[in-house]
Amino acid sequence: MSFPSDPTHAEPPSWEMIAQQKRKERAAKIPREWLLPEPLTSDKISSPISLLQSSGLLSQRELNLTSRENHDATSLLQGLANGKITSTELVTTFCKRAALAHQLTNCLTEILFTEAIARAKALDAHFTKTGKTVGPLHGLPITFKDSYNIKGHDTSIGITSRCFDPSDKNSLLYDILTGYGAIVIAKTAVPQTMLNADTDSIVFGRTVNPYNRDFGAAGSTGGEGALLALGVSTLGIGSDGAGSVRMPAANFGAGVIGTTTFGPVTVTGFLGRSVRDVHLFARLSAEAKPWEKDCFLYPHQWQSLPLPVASALRIGVWSSNGFLHLHPPVARGFRVAQERLKGEGVELVEFNGPDISNVWELQKEWTELQGMSYLRELLSKEPHTEIVKATGIITKKTPPSPPTVEYIHSMNARINNFFRAMHVAWNRGGKPLDALLWVTAPHTAVPFDKYTYLGFTGLFNLIDWPDMALPLNMFADKAIDKKVPIAPFNDLDAEIQNLYDGDSFHGLPLAVHLIGRRFEDEKLLAVSEVVHDIIKSTDYRSKL
Repeated sequence: MSFPSDPTHAEPPSWEMIAQQKRKERAAKIPREWLLPEPLTSDKISSPISLLQSSGLLSQRELNLTSRENHDATSLLQGLANGKITSTELVTTFCKRAALAHQLTNCLTEILFTEAIARAKALDAHFTKTGKTVGPLHGLPITFKDSYNIKGHDTSIGITSRCFDPSDKNSLLYDILTGYGAIVIAKTAVPQTMLNADTDSIVFGRTVNPYNRDFGAAGSTGGEGALLALGVSTLGIGSDGAGSVRMPAANFGAGVIGTTTFGPVTVTGFLGRSVRDVHLFARLSAEAKPWEKDCFLYPHQWQSLPLPVASALRIGVWSSNGFLHLHPPVARGFRVAQERLKGEGVELVEFNGPDISNVWELQKEWTELQGMSYLRELLSKEPHTEIVKATGIITKKTPPSPPTVEYIHSMNARINNFFRAMHVAWNRGGKPLDALLWVTAPHTAVPFDKYTYLGFTGLFNLIDWPDMALPLNMFADKAIDKKVPIAPFNDLDAEIQNLYDGDSFHGLPLAVHLIGRRFEDEKLLAVSEVVHDIIKSTDYRSKL
């Protein structure tokens, strides 16, 4: 695959030509029979998620197979293993739903429908012949964030200079999951550079929020979040350097874990329909012993822990940070989660954490330290999106000078100070917590290009603690979540509070944030299963 040559033009193709050709190539991979009538893709459609559910675009059988209410990955795998569902039907149905979701939200980058359906047919033939699955993920449709390599396909990360340069090998996690039998149906949208929290790129354009097209999809795993909200894919594989999987998951009602690694670096995140799905994929990934092929991974034998009893749990509540006020719906969701936990006998303890007012600036400093010259060079060949400008990590007029040893030592000391302060707060009272309850951001999803503060999630990347975004199956409600006058703590607080109004935020999903300690991923997952069963609403209105 290469950019189509034009003998009449000796000059290299412009960024406009590359983006146009890449979008044309993507569009050609959607079967004609799955194309929506033009009025349905109009900007006048305010809620793609409502349209997809009620429009008759999917048959009742297709809706039942892909429904988030009816199935998570675990239940679908059971159906595949006992022969009640064929992989061909399941994968084809999810590909169709993905095609429709993409036309409504612009959430896909590389479309792999043809390869996926061919693989599904091969797995069905194997099952018919042997009566056995090829592995624990036999025939399950999944998706990958664009940043993961799939041989023969681009990994553009939203930058035109990286288009038409297909990968010559797969990412390790792709080989692990497909080796278990999973089938990848698409790669999903990311922002230009992936270093910001709203999914918009020069190559593919903007991904819109499935609940409200005037709001952003967050990022940088925004395409995956949108797919899960729209009932597409059974599992999304993302990456997270400051909240890149947790923010979209929280905005769209998906469970997700950011895993422990070996310091403040980008980590893998699994976006699932249920906590047990996330648990399953984390366990299977660990059991594949990826450290034997990737020298930067810690050897870690997976521990299967029993689910704890709710009344035995001790959970910290970071109820006031003195830095940013929560928007009314976020505060309500956080309060309801606490009330439900308390009602089930969970011990809630006030968590007095450190001052976090400088966390996001420290996170950005650390990111810049990784080296931005490569990305700056690529971005010099195309315009910058508004969210790249607003985030400001790589668009400074004067790039930072090479850091000194003293500067690096000072930065590490500041990170370690946070680590130490969090450790002290976790153990305060003589008995350690089992988990910490918080929120992923002071707001829900926000209008385009306004998601610029990532400190509530970035903190846990800095100190390398695993964490989960847990959907409440609750939604912002303009009749309840009234805006009230407050005295802002600072200018940033005032800016964030000014974003909110009850009418435009109405109907957006609510979630909370559950955090564990470093290298206690298995414990966090076990606690999360119990906590999520308690805090989630049973009246899940989207029926997806």
